[in-house]
Amino acid sequence: MAQQGAPAAAWVVHRRSYRDTSLLVELLTQEHGRIGAVARGARQQRSRWRGRLEPFQPVLVNWLGRGELATLVNAESGGRFLHFPGTRLAAAFYVSELVLRLVRRGDPAPGVFLAYGDAVSNLAEGVGPEDAVLRVFEKRLLDALGYGLQLETTADDHKPVEAEGIYRYELEYGPVAVSGSADGLTVSGQTLLALAGEEVTEPGVRHEAQRLMRAALRLYIGMRPLQSRAFYASLQRTRSPNRQEPGS
Repeated sequence: MAQQGAPAAAWVVHRRSYRDTSLLVELLTQEHGRIGAVARGARQQRSRWRGRLEPFQPVLVNWLGRGELATLVNAESGGRFLHFPGTRLAAAFYVSELVLRLVRRGDPAPGVFLAYGDAVSNLAEGVGPEDAVLRVFEKRLLDALGYGLQLETTADDHKPVEAEGIYRYELEYGPVAVSGSADGLTVSGQTLLALAGEEVTEPGVRHEAQRLMRAALRLYIGMRPLQSRAFYASLQRTRSPNRQEPGS
């Protein structure tokens, strides 16, 4: 899995210290999926990597090696530097943490690459409510990994979902129309169709969509807590107490 010649476009999903002077960088590429690469000497004061491997930033990279860890050969900026004000930084951490938990190294993931790029760009640019950006990312992530939710037709009789209807969403099956109160995970047809159309803007829809996506993602990420939620809570203490957490 060597990338030579023209550099590959990538996003820096995560980085951490590695041995005495290096960094272990998790990159998300379109053709090669997620890659773990060692940037040797990156923590030295005069390292050539300084400022080039910041989290949630686009880069152009070359690497060498096969197996779990590659060696980073070159990294250059792949676009303008993105800034994340306030809790949007925690939202970017959440997006990256989902990628780390759900995308295996070496699996081609063009859909994930595009969804990640859209999400972090929209968070940095202030496009729409941040929780709406996250719901669209979660939906696209599950679609790209083959775990997509059925949103536009009922699971039992394959009828079109109606905006005015109420549905019980059965995970790994789909929505089933109900009348009146019902047990389980219930959601309005309006929310299902809003998610399908990636137009999650109305406050009530955003709240229901969060509950649905939280339940759906838990099937694949398990019960181990996401660290980004704790980070969000720490930022939230200095801001409005009524803001929602970024996700599952």
